[in-house]
Amino acid sequence: MHSMIRSLSIFSVLIALAGCRKTESVPAYLEVDAVSVSATDEQGGGSSKITDVWVTVDERSLGVWQLPARIPVLAEGVRSIGITGGIQRNGAFDDRLRYPYYTIWNGSAELKSGATTQVSPVVLYQPSTIWFERFNDAGSQLVANPESDTTLLLISAAERPEAVFDGSQCGGFVLDAVNDRLALQTEEDFPGASGPVYLEMDYSTDIELTIGFTYESQGITEYEPWVVLVPTASVGSIQWNKVYVELSNLFNLPGITGRDIYIGAQLSGGRTSAVGYFDNLKIVRPA
Repeated sequence: MHSMIRSLSIFSVLIALAGCRKTESVPAYLEVDAVSVSATDEQGGGSSKITDVWVTVDERSLGVWQLPARIPVLAEGVRSIGITGGIQRNGAFDDRLRYPYYTIWNGSAELKSGATTQVSPVVLYQPSTIWFERFNDAGSQLVANPESDTTLLLISAAERPEAVFDGSQCGGFVLDAVNDRLALQTEEDFPGASGPVYLEMDYSTDIELTIGFTYESQGITEYEPWVVLVPTASVGSIQWNKVYVELSNLFNLPGITGRDIYIGAQLSGGRTSAVGYFDNLKIVRPA
């Protein structure tokens, strides 16, 4: 997939700029190492995992590039640059798309033949409704449902600084031979929405996590698993990752009520312990 994206992007560069190529024989290079997100506390903070960029120069498309990217450009002088951040939907390596809730970064850069010019884009959130849980308060908006024999832990930076990703606390859990099932959920009864809806979450886990949703349909409570996240860390260690889970189907589905999100895990395969952490949980939907 990586080589295919690179090949398609180079092809796009040559096609898009062929019309304006005059005497340039050596391209300039535009370097983008990362794209960061600027978000307020009221938006749940700015953690992100932007893996790809869609790039334009003077409104001409140069294709899509995996980060970090060094992009050849057959143009010189001060040029207008546009960069759109992309993500891996549901954590899948081969399912990449422009994230609909990040703005496009627009700036300018002076390009010189044979030289590399670096830009550091910063994007914002598009107007949207954001519900979030950052686990920094005394309580939490996640509760154990009847299927769970394990409760949420609030882990402070004072107690375990190596375990906290962001802020003063993170959420977490411990499974053992006695308490081997986790099922935490929101109690928001989220209303329906028309348009894209995403769950964002930072997490570290040495066991599979299931992200699913629960809802009421014809008086019956349904639990539907949606995405399984593979472990990010070896047993007993910590390795943070971020995922963007698309929940549009749940929120766009008519005739249901009581929409909520749950996080589940269960020991299996002879395992007798597991540990997980999460932070910066968000539900982002149309304003």
